[in-house]
Amino acid sequence: MNKLKVFFSGLFRNVWFGIKTSFLASKFYFSMKLLILLSTTAIPLINIWLWKEVLNGIVDYQNRSNSVILCLTVYLALQLTTYLLAKFNEYVDNRYSDEMQFYIETVMMEKTSRMDLSFFDSAKMGDKVRHARSNFNVMTQMTWLVFDIISAFINVIATLVIVCAYKWWLGLATLALLIPFLLYNKKRTERKLAMEKEQLRDNRRKDYYRDVFFNNDIQFEIKLNHIGPYFIQKYKEIWQKLYRINKAEDIRHNIINALIMIVNVSSEFLVLTVSVFDVVGKRIGIGDLQYNLSMVTRLRGQAETLVRAVNDFLNSNSRLLELQEFMEIQPELEKSGTLKPSKNPKIEFCNVSFRYPNAEQYVLKNCSFVINPQEKIGLIGLNGAGKSTIIKLMFRFYDPEEGCIKLDGVDLKEYDVYAVRKVFGVLFQDYVTYCLPLREIIALSDFDERFNDEKLKKACGISGASEIIKDWENGFDSVLGRYYADNGKDLSGGQWQLVGLARAYFKDSEYMILDEPSAALDPISEDRIFEQLYHLSEGKSSVTISHRLSNTTLADKIFVIDDGHIIEQGSHFELLKQNGKYAELFNLQASKYV
Repeated sequence: MNKLKVFFSGLFRNVWFGIKTSFLASKFYFSMKLLILLSTTAIPLINIWLWKEVLNGIVDYQNRSNSVILCLTVYLALQLTTYLLAKFNEYVDNRYSDEMQFYIETVMMEKTSRMDLSFFDSAKMGDKVRHARSNFNVMTQMTWLVFDIISAFINVIATLVIVCAYKWWLGLATLALLIPFLLYNKKRTERKLAMEKEQLRDNRRKDYYRDVFFNNDIQFEIKLNHIGPYFIQKYKEIWQKLYRINKAEDIRHNIINALIMIVNVSSEFLVLTVSVFDVVGKRIGIGDLQYNLSMVTRLRGQAETLVRAVNDFLNSNSRLLELQEFMEIQPELEKSGTLKPSKNPKIEFCNVSFRYPNAEQYVLKNCSFVINPQEKIGLIGLNGAGKSTIIKLMFRFYDPEEGCIKLDGVDLKEYDVYAVRKVFGVLFQDYVTYCLPLREIIALSDFDERFNDEKLKKACGISGASEIIKDWENGFDSVLGRYYADNGKDLSGGQWQLVGLARAYFKDSEYMILDEPSAALDPISEDRIFEQLYHLSEGKSSVTISHRLSNTTLADKIFVIDDGHIIEQGSHFELLKQNGKYAELFNLQASKYV
């Protein structure tokens, strides 16, 4: 009993969720759809009765001529109304579909924009996102399924009463002959949902192999290494595998469905046979024969509609449940505190241990260090040592598994996460290229200032990006990238890095975080960047990650990270005197220039 109560409680909650969301997407078109649905439920029943009266009246035209003309006029008017309603419904469907898509895509973007990075590290969560997106239309379907069920139920009851009034057993026989359809349709609906889930991961893989051909960043390697045939072959293998499974299922379904349909239409042969005998025996008129056949046909059709709608409703309920689960996922890291950090905080890592979601190996283990205000820090280590991970933890993209991070002596979790991120100007190693006007790309770090040309010029001057754009006709309004702009500017890797650096400087922060800021730059640009970083930013803090140790020699303090924790720290000369890991790496690099 409790399970049944929980089921219906969840069912009602999901229905209300779907109806409410559909209504919020477009109140006007929701109301129009409801009015059309109610109209199209009543008109067919009236028309069948009117046609019966017309046919019977024609047989006895002398006595019923006025009645025939009136019924025929109303019948034709309702037929015209049905036609106009169908056209209007088509228009409403298109407009409502557009508004619903806009609404749900906006909801989806807003939801995913607030998800923690850990959410995207999981393939299972990727499946959940894909499934949620594919099920957004279920919200609309759920709403109309409720009305379809109500409409079909009213039609079934009304037509059943009419059919039973003629021959009570005909109505019951019509419903009884639908039992095989009812059972199979339920099983078929469950099977379709199960297959969709089973094939979800294969479909994602198939789409990945297809989409690489439309990714500009991958095209170079595809052509260079001639690996296009490999991706095409992998795509074909998965497609053919899914095609074989779905083809076999469709053949099976069509055979069973054809047999069940033969059973279903038996009710129409039955009523036609009985009515013909009654017409011959003059117990009913020719109009009544047509009326009886139409009513049994409608009873069967509406009963089938009711069965499909109920099964689709239950199927949609499980889909909507998954959608609601996705919508109710709350980003853990967004549940931040309320404190506001200072512009140049003291940062402490206290025995921090961390591993990425679904990973077994720790990236950081008992990692501890202190960065004091106004210090210039160099962070070095081999690939995978955890340098970039330290930065991500500072921004609270992730939280430590053990230990804590403090800002000015207070746990980072006590601060407003967005206020913390606002403190830093940052350029990540994997800088992002956008297809946007240059002013917007640079101003992404402080978007309200995107029309401040003086600030844009200053940031470009410091980063060196001004040399790139000095001859551009449209200046800061030039579009970078050619994803949607035929005349978009196509930059080299080093030029994109200077634009990314300009974005970091545009924020005009007291704290700069630079992760391999010169990886794609020529020696002159590289020298200028670090000269400005160490000498033109007095009173500001910075953390610089670089594999080129010559870039960190002027840092106030250098942290050497290895095996997930800091193994050495000190100035360049102090670390050379220790003759440890730093000295080994520095001398190795220096020897290459001798």
